[in-house]
Amino acid sequence: MKKLIMIALLLFSTQSLYAYNSKGMKVYKKMCLECHGSPFRGAKMHTVMEWEELFYSSETPFKTIHKEYPEANKALQNHYLTEKRSKYLKKFLVGNAKDAGSVPGCDGNYCGY
Repeated sequence: MKKLIMIALLLFSTQSLYAYNSKGMKVYKKMCLECHGSPFRGAKMHTVMEWEELFYSSETPFKTIHKEYPEANKALQNHYLTEKRSKYLKKFLVGNAKDAGSVPGCDGNYCGY
């Protein structure tokens, strides 16, 4: 029984670590916070499948979606959003999507949605 509980806790903690991706959250705060609000609220804008589709090809879908917003286009042209940081952002957004099943708690800087 103890072994089963330990396995369940390990799986739960692994899932929560996937959802709370601090590197991805830093990228979100730098690139998206101003227009889309708090990180977890921004991640809940889409489902896992929708985020996967947005990140499937290169940065083109983001540019297409944001083409009418000059400030967003300027942020997307920024050299800060490298391929590596884009992967961090994807991991954060997918892990916290509206159907991902993750519920953020208080981390000292942010509490709830």
